[in-house]
Amino acid sequence: MLTRSGHDYEPLCQRWRELAQANGWACSVLAEAGGYPILQIDHVPENGARTSRSLHRDPSSIYLSAGVHGDECAPVWGLLFWVEQHAEWLSRRPFLLFPCLNPAGLVHNTRHDQDGTDLNRIFHDSSHPVIRSWQAAMAGRSFSQSICLHEDYDATGIYLYELSRQTSRGEGLIRSCEDLIPRERDGLVDGREFISAVRHAVEDEILMIVGEELQGGVPEAIYLFLNHAATSFTFESPSEFDLARRIAVHRRFLDVVTNPGYLGDGSER
Repeated sequence: MLTRSGHDYEPLCQRWRELAQANGWACSVLAEAGGYPILQIDHVPENGARTSRSLHRDPSSIYLSAGVHGDECAPVWGLLFWVEQHAEWLSRRPFLLFPCLNPAGLVHNTRHDQDGTDLNRIFHDSSHPVIRSWQAAMAGRSFSQSICLHEDYDATGIYLYELSRQTSRGEGLIRSCEDLIPRERDGLVDGREFISAVRHAVEDEILMIVGEELQGGVPEAIYLFLNHAATSFTFESPSEFDLARRIAVHRRFLDVVTNPGYLGDGSER
């Protein structure tokens, strides 16, 4: 349960550092931005391969991130609370996690970073210091899935971008979460067509999306899908709903997306 402002970054960092230390995970500073550290949490299981090549081919390896837009605070806390609950499960597999990629934006409740940049349109741009550091951290890695958590000020329900090279899981994922917050009913989100709150795109469609819809901008999820992840999910909650419900729905989404056999009973894997 969150007992302070959702935009309070220092205690967020402190809890992540304590969590990493308690579980033997590597916690480092990816970069400094606007006077704040961007934390990176990295883990290789004790019985896992220690060479980077074999590690990054591990089919259980996952990527998790939140807070690339600072005015979207529920994902940041939802990710923390979920990891706290499932630390034992996570410790059995390799993962790379960024708790908040835009701390200055979080503190000041703004979408953009301290320089007015929307980071989620420049993940291809190594001239930006944070993105350059992020790309270096990603070098040589591959993941079975990447999960990016977001919110949408204009949304009236939850929705999902799913980039994959296989059959869509989107409908089942949304259905498993909509008892907490209903799914978005509008078939157009930011001018883009969704089917029952899911937009499923395959590899051949991605360059068209970047060129025609994003005017050349490359979001985190698309960069991950094209370069590092077999499947990439971006989950969105409506930011005008109650904060506790939004945090809860992000926790639920993480439950179901990381565990295809999830039955909603909250049990450990």
